[in-house]
Amino acid sequence: MRILKLIIPDKFKYRLFAAVVAFILVPVFLIQFYNYQLIQRSISQEFSEKAAKQMGVVKTTFISEVQKLFLYYIYLEKDPGTYWALTEPTAVKESLRASMLWSSNRPPSQDLPPFVNVTLADRLGHIYESNDQILANPDYELFLQNPGFEGLSPSEDSYRWVAGDTLSLFAVLTDNADQQFGYLRIDFAYSSWFSDIADDLLLLQNYVLLNADKQPLNSSESLRFMNVNLVRAMIDDIDSKPFVQRTDERHSAILTASSIYNFNWYIVSSLPLNTYLGNMKEIQYKNITTLLLLSLICIAITFLISNAVSRPLALLQRNMAGSASKELQTRVPERLFRGEMLELAQTYNQMMEDIQGLVHKLKLEERQKEALHYQMLMVQMNPHFLLNTLNTIKWNALDKNDNDTAEICIALGKLLETSLNSDVELIYLKQELELLQAYIYIQNFRFDGLVEVHFHIQEGIEHALIPKLISQPLVENALKHAFPVLNGEAQIIVRGFTEHQTLILEIEDNGIGLKQAEQTARKDNRKGIGLDNVRHRLQLLFRKEGQLWLSNTDSGSGTIARISIPLLVSNPYQSEGDKHVEDSFSGG
Repeated sequence: MRILKLIIPDKFKYRLFAAVVAFILVPVFLIQFYNYQLIQRSISQEFSEKAAKQMGVVKTTFISEVQKLFLYYIYLEKDPGTYWALTEPTAVKESLRASMLWSSNRPPSQDLPPFVNVTLADRLGHIYESNDQILANPDYELFLQNPGFEGLSPSEDSYRWVAGDTLSLFAVLTDNADQQFGYLRIDFAYSSWFSDIADDLLLLQNYVLLNADKQPLNSSESLRFMNVNLVRAMIDDIDSKPFVQRTDERHSAILTASSIYNFNWYIVSSLPLNTYLGNMKEIQYKNITTLLLLSLICIAITFLISNAVSRPLALLQRNMAGSASKELQTRVPERLFRGEMLELAQTYNQMMEDIQGLVHKLKLEERQKEALHYQMLMVQMNPHFLLNTLNTIKWNALDKNDNDTAEICIALGKLLETSLNSDVELIYLKQELELLQAYIYIQNFRFDGLVEVHFHIQEGIEHALIPKLISQPLVENALKHAFPVLNGEAQIIVRGFTEHQTLILEIEDNGIGLKQAEQTARKDNRKGIGLDNVRHRLQLLFRKEGQLWLSNTDSGSGTIARISIPLLVSNPYQSEGDKHVEDSFSGG
């Protein structure tokens, strides 16, 4: 992974360029190179097969031509006209002797191949060329001194093959009594024959003959365009194989070697691939040139595309970097963008406007909070004064033995003290019930004690946490709507219990019922906020786990207000007694 991080560029435009080169250009070049090599191997294989077939044709034809030379030698030795012209030269005019020797009356099977020269000599000093010439006596002695005739006799070897620049057959002519009557030399210019026959073949190849010592029979120049060491290695591998082929990388040629068993010679051909694959190389060069040109165009387009993407991004980056110092007043000119980049620029500008609006809103809210905090600081003095005033009224009532007024002051002091304590939102259930009792005590003075309240609280949940003064608006709502007219005794039942991990608090009344209470509420133009206040507080504190329901009782003559919140129990370290209103606010 570290190596990849070092190799892969950081900037987008360089990564895009690297991706185009690595995943498009390089694979295209490799595929083109592979296809060219595949085509070249296929063509080379096809040429190798054709060269092998052509080698077989040339080899067979060459052996056939050499056999014709030998058969011509046999024909001349058995031909009566040849015998008479060589043994009785004085009986025939010179002008007729040559025509007798080279008469066109020979059978077609004795036609000599091209590039063949035949020389005859009698024992009387005359030499006869196949070109109808009769040479003088000095040439006769020189002719007989040729090493090719050395050792030839009717009783031993009567002919010999000698290879050089030409393939020559030296022979002594004998009659039926094994008496010598003349000399024969047949010269076959096989190099010219190879060149001539190659012009009529499909593939233009260079041919060379080698002897058993792997030396060229004609000239070492014939091996100039061949790898000599490779040729000799091919001859070593022939054995009984029809032919052996190798590719001469040095001269870019296909070499084919085969043996001529009749003479213990070897024939080797060279097929220059450049002659046939020159167009392939030209095509390859053109393809590479075209690919390079397309690559340059592709690279240029890639840079244009990458710049079209990276330049707007860089502009956005600079604007983002300077947005804080410029108080979010930076904007990008949308005229410089196109397509998706234009949408990105528009989104950025809209985002900056939205952020600026939010910041303005936050500043406004912050100023409002500061103003509210200032008001709270100012108002903090009022509760202190009210509590002290309640304390004064309470003592004044006690001095006058007005215990009811004193108790009302104590109950109101508890409610006022709890409501003004903004540091605590959750209190014990038992404290909530005490505050509810204080509220009901005050209300009973209003309704002349006609409100009867019963508490049914499950044991062990007195230290469950509950929002402070959450039950007081429900009781107030029951007194206001369930009992619009107190003709009889009003009864309210307060229940507290748990279900699973939920704390349930119910306020049940025996009033006029939910439906009739709603009709009565419509006639009252004043909009109540008690129930909405309870719902909002439950939602803020417990989200969806805090709920408030209103429903009719089973009898249909009353209403049940039900609060459900998560069960949170906080057992205190020590029990605390009831605080008297003056214990907290004395000395004010």
